Amino acid sequence: FYYPSPHRYDHNEAQRARKGPVLNFIVLSSYCAIITIMRSVLFWTSLLLVCSSRCVGFLTRSLPIRKSFNLNAVKHNELKRGPEYSNHTANCFGGLSRRGIIGSAFTTGLLLSSCTLARASDNSLEDIAIGDGKWTMLKNSKGGALPLVDPVVPGPFAAYSSRFLINYDEGTSRWWEGLVKKYSLLPENQQAVKLGRSFGSFSRSVQLALDEFLQNSISVKEGYVNLFKLFIDKYGTTEEARRQIGLLFAILPSPYQPSEMKMCTKSTYTVDRLNGSLNLPPKNMVDDMKSLLPVEFQCFYDKSAKAFSINPPISLYEIGIDEEFGQTATATFAGPIGAKSLERELPNFSMDLYTLFGISGGAGCALTHSVVIPLDVVKTRTQTDPEMANRSLLQSASNIIKNEGPTGLLLGAQATLVGYLWYGCSVYPSYTFFKRFIGQSLFSPEVAIVHVNDIALIAGALAAVIASLGLTPLEAARIRTVADPAVYRSKGLIGTLHYIATEDELLGWTKLYAGFASLLTRQVIFGSLKFLAFERACESIFKLWPALQDATWTSLLVTLVAGGISGTLSSVVSQPADSVLTYVAQSSESENLGVVEGSLIMVQKEGIGSLFRGMGSRCIWAGSIIAGQFLLYDVFRSFLGVSKDDLSQVFEVTLFSTS
Repeated sequence: FYYPSPHRYDHNEAQRARKGPVLNFIVLSSYCAIITIMRSVLFWTSLLLVCSSRCVGFLTRSLPIRKSFNLNAVKHNELKRGPEYSNHTANCFGGLSRRGIIGSAFTTGLLLSSCTLARASDNSLEDIAIGDGKWTMLKNSKGGALPLVDPVVPGPFAAYSSRFLINYDEGTSRWWEGLVKKYSLLPENQQAVKLGRSFGSFSRSVQLALDEFLQNSISVKEGYVNLFKLFIDKYGTTEEARRQIGLLFAILPSPYQPSEMKMCTKSTYTVDRLNGSLNLPPKNMVDDMKSLLPVEFQCFYDKSAKAFSINPPISLYEIGIDEEFGQTATATFAGPIGAKSLERELPNFSMDLYTLFGISGGAGCALTHSVVIPLDVVKTRTQTDPEMANRSLLQSASNIIKNEGPTGLLLGAQATLVGYLWYGCSVYPSYTFFKRFIGQSLFSPEVAIVHVNDIALIAGALAAVIASLGLTPLEAARIRTVADPAVYRSKGLIGTLHYIATEDELLGWTKLYAGFASLLTRQVIFGSLKFLAFERACESIFKLWPALQDATWTSLLVTLVAGGISGTLSSVVSQPADSVLTYVAQSSESENLGVVEGSLIMVQKEGIGSLFRGMGSRCIWAGSIIAGQFLLYDVFRSFLGVSKDDLSQVFEVTLFSTS
């Protein structure tokens, strides 16, 4: 992201970086497919135990508050140690046994020994001393219209102002230190990229603030004079600070330089002519965004030019670059100026937002599943009828139409629509909630950003557990209807559910959950990998073609493609569990078969190939349906006003007037 000078740009290195996302996605996809299945049982069990115990306390304290989940307040309360704390802790564990509490405490210490619940806050930026800093909703922000290279506020001036503020403004310094700590566990090259992007975005916010300040002044020259006075008043308490302020304003063109800058020069030295060629920025400024020009650089008054200058002379270049990390920027000697202001996600999500996520997900899932019901019928019939196992997708569909008519491809439509309406309403808000909760409350920022893939996998798995509770009975009814339409077609959804619940007096209604273990296994594998693969596919595509983010229709196209990749990959990984689920659900035997028992019976009766029967049609089905799900989810979120942009905030500063 940050090329501080032209001589540092390596074309071959840039080409390798552009190819990197593709290779990274291929490697990551393979890694996810393997690691999702082989992940340590100890890790999953212990972390799920911690999550469940912590979530109970989190929800019991947060749900009565309808306005928002105030995570900061929750964490503050957790740090209290009053007389009532022991009772409060016992309630949070929801009746766990002593052994369970001890085990949870042990796993908490094991997993979170390097973590703290304290979280760095971006609110420190609001304490900026030279103005009124605030986070504004992106849709209400003032930024975005200013050209990258503005004739009034030069890029080098804005970038060096940002460096100065990071060093001398208390609020800005705390924010930057929080970022450095947040990225401290990443590899050095990734740290540099993320810090460079954050610096560039902050510089853009500073540039917009400076431009607004000058536009509200009587003249540009008068604006810079007032700005100089503001910097001196707030930060000019030491000689070194005044030297840096002098260097900052010496960057300006001579007509705009305040005459008051003389207080920042060494009065015992004046030069008639500055000697030497232009220098590139010192290496410390290249490696560290916080570094300023060292002491050998001084602000002098050049009598021949009648202007203040920097000696030794330094190149004040501005170069527009279209870099490979997904954002256009302007490179200056002092660092990049990003194309967009500093952004963050809304810190707290209210229950209303989660409700709208659920509506968006439910509508998207119900619509997409209604379209691919014929594919679902063919897939299920292929898995349940050995005679159709070796037929192609088209041959299987033709056979169903020939024997049962066109309506045969719509078997189980009621169960499908109701089941996946529930699925969408539960899994999408649950994934968002668990991802934010784990990343913000269980892990410290530096640990969370390193384990972002693990957090996505775990959040997807937990969301799948919730979705499976309502989906299992409906999936059982759908499979019965598709596998044996002569018996169940006329009963309808309610009749089929009642029949399954009463066909075994010993098991009763629990028969509806005979396939719960298999479905849960499939959904956990499928759901966790689905969200992770989708997010990483989007990131990789946008890194290769950043321009695709500029238009709504191209962004939706990327969503569609990434959803197809995600669905296909998830389908392959979860295929054995799906085959076992189908076998268990269609069986009317009284026994409750687990995943392992069902797999062994299938392999013994029909061979290991039975676990992968119907994989081709399922890949087509899953790729189509997941692509449609994510596409419609984004469309409905935009329609309901809860898209990513609607939930983003921009940092803006209104500088104080000195008059």
